[in-house]
Amino acid sequence: MKFAVLCLTVTGMLLIGSLAGAQESLVLYDNFEGKTLNPEKWFGGAGTDSGMVTLEMSRLIKNETLLGSKALSLSNRSYANTDSDDGHSTASTRIHFSDGSNIKTIVATVLVKKIQVPECSTNDYVTEVRARIGGGFFNAGTRTPGSYTDDVWAQITVGRALDSEDPADTLQVYGRVYRCNDANCNSPTYISTKQELGTAKLNKKVKLRVTWDPDNNQFIFQKGKGEEFVVTYGANDDSEPGGLNGGMKRLEIQEFLPNCVSAPRPVGYIDASFDNVMVNE
Repeated sequence: MKFAVLCLTVTGMLLIGSLAGAQESLVLYDNFEGKTLNPEKWFGGAGTDSGMVTLEMSRLIKNETLLGSKALSLSNRSYANTDSDDGHSTASTRIHFSDGSNIKTIVATVLVKKIQVPECSTNDYVTEVRARIGGGFFNAGTRTPGSYTDDVWAQITVGRALDSEDPADTLQVYGRVYRCNDANCNSPTYISTKQELGTAKLNKKVKLRVTWDPDNNQFIFQKGKGEEFVVTYGANDDSEPGGLNGGMKRLEIQEFLPNCVSAPRPVGYIDASFDNVMVNE
């Protein structure tokens, strides 16, 4: 199988290490101080799997008291698929970079304000709601324009899963790398385990960074000024992603809900803000 060529190792490295990605100059991409989202920088997207219902969704700039500035606010409330008790379904709201072709680093301040993480009495799928930044960075196979097949994605996430043993106001932060096995990336191969980067709190901002460092065949994840975690790979990374607009890099919120026949119908919710988006110069 094609994904077998990706031999990854994972290591934790301190911020003071001399990593190429960590030394890269960054520039402000958007701090959302305008009245509306800039169509030269972003375009919107959303998705709700068949059988789910999304009735409340927002994507706008608003004053964010907890950040002391304007910010991008994303929220989504979705109701689970009630056709079966097998598996799960997903809903998401996002904005994409208008052109992510030359973006190797994405940094953003993320503030998760509210979450609802439901359970289903007849399906033991572990619900998760989360905010994330990332996208496709290169294609490791035969690139097909408009298809995610063989695109390699990296993302850094802050959210909460139903089985978390942390206090109710605590969120988990982790990085992940995966390879898409189909045109829509519905069944990716996770080529690194979750790289646990610590925790964050509801209503407390957290700075997240994901960097693709092709010179050293690695991805770098970082929360705030904390420890960097590195995933290295052995694949050919010379080809740009097949995903449109340079890999469909994005700021996004998601809900992974169990399909559930039993009542009450599971309802997932997340309200999060994004600010001070930085990218490589």
